[in-house]
Amino acid sequence: MIVVLGHGNYGAVKATIEGQAVPGQISSLYLYIRPAVRAAGDNLRAATEANAKRQAQLVKESSPVLAGLVKQGKLSVVAAFFDIESGKVSLLS
Repeated sequence: MIVVLGHGNYGAVKATIEGQAVPGQISSLYLYIRPAVRAAGDNLRAATEANAKRQAQLVKESSPVLAGLVKQGKLSVVAAFFDIESGKVSLLS
């Protein structure tokens, strides 16, 4: 199983929502996060969950090897959310 885990107060998603320049490499991730933000709006948790789901789907599809294993039922790729405050992880559907 591969788990794509978004987490509470995710800085890269927050920075993407705000659309401002930030130091380091975070702004290079905007391109990949922006579709989730467009789909979920400016709610940080909703955008983080949407991003985790989107990235999990991309993991399933981007590699022919992984896609084959998923199709054979030998591998699953799931999205989840880690609530930093409570310490709980929730699978996302």
